[in-house]
Amino acid sequence: MKGSSSQPMISLLQGVACVVIIMWGIRTASPLLMPLAMALLLAYAFVPLPQWLMQRFRLGKTAALLLTVALLGTLNVITVILLYDSVGRMRTRLPVYHERFMALFEKSVVFTNAHGINFANLSTAKVATSDRILEFSRMALSGAGSFLGDGLLISALAWILLIQMVGDAGAKRGALAEKLAYYGSDVQRYIAISAETGIITALANLIVFVAVGVDFPIIWCVLYFFLHFIPNVGFILAIVPPAFLTLLMLGWKKALLVAGCLVLTQMLTDYGLTPILMKKGVDISLLEITVSLMVWGFLLGPAGEILAIPLTITLRKFIEQLSTDAELDARAIGVTSPTQPVVESSALAGA
Repeated sequence: MKGSSSQPMISLLQGVACVVIIMWGIRTASPLLMPLAMALLLAYAFVPLPQWLMQRFRLGKTAALLLTVALLGTLNVITVILLYDSVGRMRTRLPVYHERFMALFEKSVVFTNAHGINFANLSTAKVATSDRILEFSRMALSGAGSFLGDGLLISALAWILLIQMVGDAGAKRGALAEKLAYYGSDVQRYIAISAETGIITALANLIVFVAVGVDFPIIWCVLYFFLHFIPNVGFILAIVPPAFLTLLMLGWKKALLVAGCLVLTQMLTDYGLTPILMKKGVDISLLEITVSLMVWGFLLGPAGEILAIPLTITLRKFIEQLSTDAELDARAIGVTSPTQPVVESSALAGA
């Protein structure tokens, strides 16, 4: 009796130990798993395009993939040119932003000193010196080089996975392609919904930026679109740069106006548009989003914030499949086991 009562506790501890070991393995192998997961996410995002080309224009697999690469490459070139032009114009205005920032900082120091908060150790010379600017530039360039290298690796892996996912019409796909399609169906719907809501909200933000007169509105809209794929955290990161730039150039009233309008558009998206689309696509609660951000961010680092929801959706589907298989096995055992005594008794009766 005592052994049977302790059996559930032992099973629970074994399950917890397995989960801890798996999490430790994921965290240890995160430098290898992160590019693969990002490439898989990128492949899921792009695979509908060649499939649509094959169905709409009756193209073969090779032609559809080549046309997809050409279209995506053209889009990337146009985006890079626009961003490069905006960044170049932003660099020419850096002295103006620096002057406004120094003036704002001095006013802040005077205000805080007048209210009994002493910032005597801080000065404009210490806040922004040439050495600090050069140090920040070196860090930014180093990070950009690492990001570029990872981006090339992720793009190459995404291309390989895309080739595996896309199949000719009527052709039988391999086991890997079938598994990728099964576990990626909900992820594709989530990506499509996030992209749709991100584009709509970014266009609404563009109207706000143009109406208020914020510098470089295209950059902030593109930044918002990509950060939109990081739930909860991405919006906060996207709202700070345009609001701060508005504070420097147009004053605190218009900065509050910009921040308030961005919060309003985000709330309309989160509580109006997204639930409507999610009901037709993927059902995921706020608790699942929060927990997944914490867990996958801890296991995979900053990239885990982007991969959190797709990985959670895939893991949930995997667990549901295991439960279904276990239930079917249990039913099969339950159907076959009662018939065994009947067979044995009939054999004895015949004897």
